[in-house]
Amino acid sequence: MGKGDIFLVDDNPNNLTLLFGILRDADYQVRVANSGKRALDTIRSYPPELVMLDIQMPDMDGYEVCEELKKSPETRDIPVIFISALDGVFDKVRAFQTGGIDYVTKPFQAGEVLVRVETQLNIFRMRRELERNQELLESKQRALESVNRELATRNEDLVKANEEFRRAQARTNIVFSALSEALPGTVLDDKYRLDEMIGSGGFGAVYRARHLALDKHIAVKVLRPSPGNDSPEALSRFRQEAVSATRLNHPNAVAVLDFGISSAGIAYLVMELLVGRTLKDVLGDGEVLPIERCASILVPVAEALAEAHAAGIVHRDIKPDNIFLHAGESGEVVKVLDFGIAKLVGKHAVPEAQGITETGVILGTPDYMSPERLTGDPYDGRTDVYSIGVLLYRMLSGQLPHQIDKGASPYVVALKLMTAEPRPIREVAPSIPEAVEHVLRHAMAKNPEERASASDFARELAAAAARPAP
Repeated sequence: MGKGDIFLVDDNPNNLTLLFGILRDADYQVRVANSGKRALDTIRSYPPELVMLDIQMPDMDGYEVCEELKKSPETRDIPVIFISALDGVFDKVRAFQTGGIDYVTKPFQAGEVLVRVETQLNIFRMRRELERNQELLESKQRALESVNRELATRNEDLVKANEEFRRAQARTNIVFSALSEALPGTVLDDKYRLDEMIGSGGFGAVYRARHLALDKHIAVKVLRPSPGNDSPEALSRFRQEAVSATRLNHPNAVAVLDFGISSAGIAYLVMELLVGRTLKDVLGDGEVLPIERCASILVPVAEALAEAHAAGIVHRDIKPDNIFLHAGESGEVVKVLDFGIAKLVGKHAVPEAQGITETGVILGTPDYMSPERLTGDPYDGRTDVYSIGVLLYRMLSGQLPHQIDKGASPYVVALKLMTAEPRPIREVAPSIPEAVEHVLRHAMAKNPEERASASDFARELAAAAARPAP
């Protein structure tokens, strides 16, 4: 196409030849017609980028041709330069009134013709590009408005759903509270008598109980029926706690002895009875522990998790509530609790259990959750190591690594944890040794490939705690 597609209209062959030569030598593609009617037929079929139009022609003068071009949506935007021997003001004014954008008088000066043609072509192309961009912008604006309308509708639905969930949760809490008070004295499957409730969590309540046949104290966890936890999937998740926990044979993992659903439809889990308190109770509100005490608690936790990971089990909810300091006969024993949202991974995966927690619901505690869990990326046992790192940070400093407004929703918390870097521990607690800071950095690396394994964490923390203070 060269530099542009130009259509010449003139009944004078000499003028056509002269202009044709000037424009072709300047690398323009040039088409010609010697009458207005022929020009209109061709231009309507194959519109050019610019028309150079003589005024005085016998069958149809240039003014009439220009007016016809401006009537049609397909040709009205094509720029028209009038070419004429007439140089009166009246002729030029009429040319512009009919839609022309420029006026060249004969005899032609090659330089002038080329400058005017190039200028008008550039203006035409810029205007066309501007119109395209405007259309694109308007299209995107319409699409954005559509998305915003859809989001607004979804938000309204979500608000309604959340409100209904809160009402249902409130009703369930009342019912479960009453049930919890009524269950003591109940015998499950003629084997386990519930004596008193000793704890409660998101998925169930724990009772001090007695194994009647063995006359032995045990703990029984009863599934909490609540919105989102009263379905076959919830029962499967509860069952998975038993499957996950019984895969472990580690002194620092709570022992699960049995699982069942009573004749009354109560799902329950039988565990060893622990005596003592959770790490949450120990930490209280901002309590700080020395590094040696942190190591005495978290090294056993990491060793239990290392064995769980080797068995294909990821805990997914390591936090102070799930670390129990059991007062055993020979002294304190650290126990990892609640594998209720554990996920079996790799070759150990149970097929019917894999979709249970992949419903878009955040299962776990966002404050202690790894970035890959929050983003929905694949994960393995190193997600638990990140949580232990957060726990160590909390135990050493009395604070969480990320400062988040009280009462923030889990999704606000998740966004902060995914995008912000944690505050360096030595800014919060300057006396923390550099070796301990290294343990934290290795455990809390955002990229799981750069993160320690559970066994690495146990080894590194034990070594850091054993170093004499500088």
